[in-house]
Amino acid sequence: MRRKFPQKIKKIVVKVGSSLIATYKMKPKITQLNSLVEQICDLQKQGIEVVLVSSGAVVLGMGELNLTKRSNELSFIQATAALGQAVLMKTYNELFGQYDRKCGQVLLTWDDFRNRERYINARNTFQAMLDWKIVPVVNENDTISTDEIKFGDNDKLSALVACLVEADLLVILSD
Repeated sequence: MRRKFPQKIKKIVVKVGSSLIATYKMKPKITQLNSLVEQICDLQKQGIEVVLVSSGAVVLGMGELNLTKRSNELSFIQATAALGQAVLMKTYNELFGQYDRKCGQVLLTWDDFRNRERYINARNTFQAMLDWKIVPVVNENDTISTDEIKFGDNDKLSALVACLVEADLLVILSD
């Protein structure tokens, strides 16, 4: 079934949850991620700009360390996020590269939305990336945020990013 929208969609924010990113062994779901990347590339070919908000850093970091139980300690979350973010971006870079496309990492904190100068800078960075046909891959900057893991989840972050980039549509893909 095709959905009709009252206006032409020119810019989309897509949020992907951890369960769509990682297997039960906490490794990247390459087949599903490749399908996602292929669809994003198809949208770009249609002239639609896409921003990807991707969860998965903590779980992929745990997978790299062969950990099976998540701790709620801030240092645990920050350290696994730092490791997992590298795995996540490596995976996305390889997948987008198969389609001769580029992606770039954008890590945000609450301060990027609260501080007007940082907000405008972030908006300008997103627009430059989109102008160059680079897919921004957004996540919370868990390694430096200290307000608990702050946005709560990337659903809220994706809504803020959709407003920031003035998206026409926000699609949340999670369980």
